[in-house]
Amino acid sequence: MNKISAFAIPSVLAVFLAFAFTSLPAFAGDFADHAPPGDFRGIAWGTPLTELKDMIPVPMKGYKNTYYRKSEPLTFGQADIVSVAYYFKKGLLARVGIAFKGQANQFLIKDKLIHDLGPGRQVGSRYGWMWKNFSMVIDFDTDKDMGGLYYTVENLPKK
Repeated sequence: MNKISAFAIPSVLAVFLAFAFTSLPAFAGDFADHAPPGDFRGIAWGTPLTELKDMIPVPMKGYKNTYYRKSEPLTFGQADIVSVAYYFKKGLLARVGIAFKGQANQFLIKDKLIHDLGPGRQVGSRYGWMWKNFSMVIDFDTDKDMGGLYYTVENLPKK
């Protein structure tokens, strides 16, 4: 299992969060074979931050409402991952981003998700699944040898 120091986490998060906010617009329509995941690692979408005691704020400026967990498993199926970031909108879990290094890990992540969700759609370097209020996108930057998987809830329940 890969280990990453707490000091390095903000740098890695900065790289993959930059991908995160440019990944979704190319996907439209409800084309996934299965229902979207209702949670990420046991944390349901829309869970209040106040209920999650192990979340640590990302200390870098510009990452307001973004957190990580020191105890985060650094695997996703058979893939090794670098970090996981949790984004809270109005205090509720709305987005998760997973950073990974290397195309081998990209393929392992994609294969796991295709097995779990059925085929998605390829648009340029992005591959993903879209539902009415939820999306998942994998992106990879070959120049940086880094990629990300992003889970995004579009409409959260009201508090």
